[in-house]
Amino acid sequence: MTATRISLPAIHNAIREVCFALEEKCHRPPSWTSMTEDDLWRELVACILGSRVRFEVAHSVVERMDRRQLFSENRRSSRFQQYEQDVMRALSNGDAPGEPSGYPFYRVRAKQIRRAAERLYGSRDTLRSFLKDSDDVRDARRRLALEVSGLGPKQASLFLRNIGYAAHVAVLDIHVLTYMNWVGLTRAPIRAVPTVRKYEALEDAFIEHAYSFGYTPDRFDLAVWVVVKVAKEEQETWQ
Repeated sequence: MTATRISLPAIHNAIREVCFALEEKCHRPPSWTSMTEDDLWRELVACILGSRVRFEVAHSVVERMDRRQLFSENRRSSRFQQYEQDVMRALSNGDAPGEPSGYPFYRVRAKQIRRAAERLYGSRDTLRSFLKDSDDVRDARRRLALEVSGLGPKQASLFLRNIGYAAHVAVLDIHVLTYMNWVGLTRAPIRAVPTVRKYEALEDAFIEHAYSFGYTPDRFDLAVWVVVKVAKEEQETWQ
């Protein structure tokens, strides 16, 4: 186990408390089968925009895109070059005159979102049918990471968790990977997972660890994310 100044018993107690709080609030993701296509597309775009960006920044621009109706069918399903320009303006300009966006990579992300829209809607297909055609959660993730611009295995996993596609999925972001190193599930610190195969191997270890605590991995990784994020910010209080 890699040495850490943070008390692992304190971390585990906090994780259990967060899991309990999520259960008390009946925290459950929506069911993707009952979500509208607009809602599914919104969640997918949010995951693209959340890569390497603080949650607050990504959430702000998703809300701005929503206000500009950029998740609606008539905007995302045709005139893709115009859609890219509209998305880029939403990412780079605030709603009020002179209001800064604060969102980096807006040109790259706008192009990725346009390409994702072309892949999913260019042949009059839907995201819902894409998911229905997948054999299981790992097949869905592999296809999303391979075919949808802007999604790697982590962001694809986040999308599948957020829409309630399956409980057996873990979002291995930097905070969860840090925790895995603290508890000895990885031999060295890992900041990102480069391949789907490596991601699945690490996910298997995390899922087994989550069930040893009595929680499904989708619930456990959310609690780990919350606790480790706070622990990193306030490390001196976790001795």
